[in-house]
Amino acid sequence: MSGALPAPVGDAQGLLADGFKDQIVVVVGGFGGIGAEVARQAEALGARVVAASRRVAANTADGPRLEARLDHTDAASRAEFVAWLTATVGRVDILVNTAGMTRSVPLKAIERLDDGLIDAVMASNATGVLKLIRDLVPLLRAGHAPCIVNVSSVAARTGVGSNIAYVGAKAAMDAMSVSLAKALAPEIRIVNVAPSALDTDFAQGRPQDFIDRTIAATPLGRLATTTEVANAVLAAARLLTMTTGETIVVDGGRRL
Repeated sequence: MSGALPAPVGDAQGLLADGFKDQIVVVVGGFGGIGAEVARQAEALGARVVAASRRVAANTADGPRLEARLDHTDAASRAEFVAWLTATVGRVDILVNTAGMTRSVPLKAIERLDDGLIDAVMASNATGVLKLIRDLVPLLRAGHAPCIVNVSSVAARTGVGSNIAYVGAKAAMDAMSVSLAKALAPEIRIVNVAPSALDTDFAQGRPQDFIDRTIAATPLGRLATTTEVANAVLAAARLLTMTTGETIVVDGGRRL
């Protein structure tokens, strides 16, 4: 096939042992629950991690982990980040998008879903992610076996999540990733990982009864851990070398 890339060499053990060594892994939202675990595991496997977040006060390239300030919903912040990344590392091998925000609004309380929250949820979980991917394509094309992994949500399939805007944003992320997989092939793969609710503070104001109902509706009878989600991210990035444009669900059967 014209333009096709050769198949990666190695079995699962070899791909995990060597697939992250000296790789540039950019984790957007690198200080959140999933992002921090992805960063920790990638570093343990030999990667050079760039943790990007609005929590970072200033860019730094000191030590084994690089830190960079990034608000992926803001054009000026994205431009500054891309320029710094280009000058500092010059490529991106793996891009992991875990950043986003939401707030708990019951589905039937649609009157509480104000314009500001809808816009913020859509920007942080969908449109901002797309804009960042677009801006980083040149650095990804300069990378080794480049792959993008987005953290989506099973809410896109169940229609139940922290609020309706969040459900729509994650559904948009899943749909856009199908188009991106086609647009960026064969050089760049893109895979989404979709967990169900996690026992973290990601969703502001989420009541305990939401967690209880989620567990009750999950065949495996518990929530996924951030480690299990990070495991899926790393597998998507370096083990599932013939997978692109797909969403891998990590939900204990919640969507069934």
